[in-house]
Amino acid sequence: MWKQIPNEEYHSEYRSYLSSSDLRRILRSPAHYRAPQPPPSQAMEFGTLAHEAVLEPENWAALCRPANKVDGRTAEGKAVKAWQQQQSEKFGFRFINEDLFNQIEELARSVRASVGTTGLLSCGVAELSGFSELEGANIRVRPDYLSDEFIVDLKTTQDSRIEAFGRSVFTYGYDVQAALYLDAARAIDGKKRKFVWIAVEKESPYGVCIYEASAEVLERGRRLYKQALATYQECVTFDTWPSYSTQTQVINLPRYMENT
Repeated sequence: MWKQIPNEEYHSEYRSYLSSSDLRRILRSPAHYRAPQPPPSQAMEFGTLAHEAVLEPENWAALCRPANKVDGRTAEGKAVKAWQQQQSEKFGFRFINEDLFNQIEELARSVRASVGTTGLLSCGVAELSGFSELEGANIRVRPDYLSDEFIVDLKTTQDSRIEAFGRSVFTYGYDVQAALYLDAARAIDGKKRKFVWIAVEKESPYGVCIYEASAEVLERGRRLYKQALATYQECVTFDTWPSYSTQTQVINLPRYMENT
């Protein structure tokens, strides 16, 4: 089923459902999946703000404000801080560091200018939560943007060019996420979609590239998420959650260094 629910509810009320992040941690090791997760990093918070500005521009415009640069030790600074706190409590405004706010605004404009004529971010819904069953496990997904034709995933990155972003796809398991999202979405509504990444750089000029996951990439991601699900079910059965192997391993010279 698809549900329009807040992000907080998705993460709190449906924790028993496995997410793509859960499966990617299991692929690292079951112990990493069970370990407490660290608080959001600055990079994660930047990505969250970028997602809102690009995918939910009405919310961004209505609720987000640049925070004036003030010295909180002065009487004027304390008054400004108090006013901002009052506005947040009364109207739900979020005050964001002015430089960061302007950076996110420019990033969002760059994405909209690059993607505007493609139809990728039209005729669909942002941040819709989905719940289904795959391989006997309860799965939860939250596509950045879902239409009848596409699942679109917005990624902020240091380098959007194909060589760099292609490495990120396999380093961070974006292929696992893509395959899981497509399969879960199809299990929910029966629609066959394409998976597309919008990769946008975090710094000016906020270069944007658009990539579609190939059949080979999706097949690799599908094989890995099914492997993670099998590992999870085995760990639940025996109630063991191992970390890395302690056997001695050999590090070989990678191919790209063989002639250096």
